[in-house]
Amino acid sequence: MYSAALKEYVARHAPDEITEAMNRVCERVKDGKDAFVAAASSRVLEHAEW
Repeated sequence: MYSAALKEYVARHAPDEITEAMNRVCERVKDGKDAFVAAASSRVLEHAEW
């Protein structure tokens, strides 16, 4: 479903519009650090064999 929706979106919009939209999404997301993901990642790394 998601890939079909993405294909349709890309087909209907100019590449520059898509780039601008993706840049807006990245700007919104980059500052939002998820505490659960950070804690889970740390826990996994602590128990991983290197």
